[in-house]
Amino acid sequence: MKPAAPEIFQVPTNEFQSAFKPGTPEFEMAAMTHYAAEYSNRGWTAVVTVDPDFIRVVALPAGGMDPKAYVLGLLKNRFLEDALPILEALDGMIDDADIAFNHGICLSELGHIAESVEPLERAIGIDPKYVNAYVGLGFSLTKLGRNEEAEAPLRKAIALDPENSYAKRNLAAVLGRMGRMQEALPFFRQAASLAPNDPGAMLGLAQCLDDLDGDYRKEADKIYEQITNKFGDHPVAEMARVARNKIAGEDLHATVDGKIRMDAVFYMQGAMEHFAAMPKERIGKIAMEIANLGRDGLKINEPEARYHLENMEGDFSGLHLLCLMHVGFRMFDPEADAGTGLDREYKAAVAMQGGKA
Repeated sequence: MKPAAPEIFQVPTNEFQSAFKPGTPEFEMAAMTHYAAEYSNRGWTAVVTVDPDFIRVVALPAGGMDPKAYVLGLLKNRFLEDALPILEALDGMIDDADIAFNHGICLSELGHIAESVEPLERAIGIDPKYVNAYVGLGFSLTKLGRNEEAEAPLRKAIALDPENSYAKRNLAAVLGRMGRMQEALPFFRQAASLAPNDPGAMLGLAQCLDDLDGDYRKEADKIYEQITNKFGDHPVAEMARVARNKIAGEDLHATVDGKIRMDAVFYMQGAMEHFAAMPKERIGKIAMEIANLGRDGLKINEPEARYHLENMEGDFSGLHLLCLMHVGFRMFDPEADAGTGLDREYKAAVAMQGGKA
């Protein structure tokens, strides 16, 4: 038979009915006696505390579960809303770093970010070496936009636990938000190295390199590719694919000093002529096949790399396929964002076709 669960709760002091005035010893004794007697009649033991704001009660049945173990079990099984009032009561009664920490994290996960700061700070006050409390506090502060304040607890967490990948990832993100990308980079690298199966750490590293631009973007593109290969079904994989397409689009024009690529214009003209007599259903299949092929990255600036399609005969370069896809999507929706970075080339091709796509 499983041990019975305790009952843990708090009620506002001013809601307790008593002939005595709140704040007096007589009021406190009356409240404690009331709840102690109520549970004694059931064969339970009750611990009652009274302060100006709340009356808090922890009632234990004979052979019942330990209150701390009970509430931590609720949290483990993600019963956050059930756990919160219990944590509030316990945190107000005892100085326990685990209870204060979990109180703060529970508030944070339920969206009460501002309220989570105080219990997390209290956990640190009780145990100045509580690494996860520093990490949790840093996370809450940065969610509140208080990045400058978030830096210190995250650095403290790393000082206490140099192998903590989550602390390093969060510190790197905080530094990045403050525009200190070069300073953030080594922390992103360390986080990704310590947690190679954490897609967030890898994405953070790639985005940091991407933002640093220049030669760093080549490394960013490689890491984005690793993310798509390693975490194909995770949402970060799609973010990595979008980022790779953006890099490819910018590289596309870098080869011609940012000018319109006439090779792309000519490819698009050919696509417009080829698609003109083709059923829209087949055009859609071609465009979607290229889009799916592009999920793994097309080698746009490497004309020696060749591709073949199931829905269209021919031997194509990556740039040629990108142009076919762009024209195909625009034939269905003239305002569509094809995500190719070839809008200027498309406008030029339409103009050269006499204004008809």
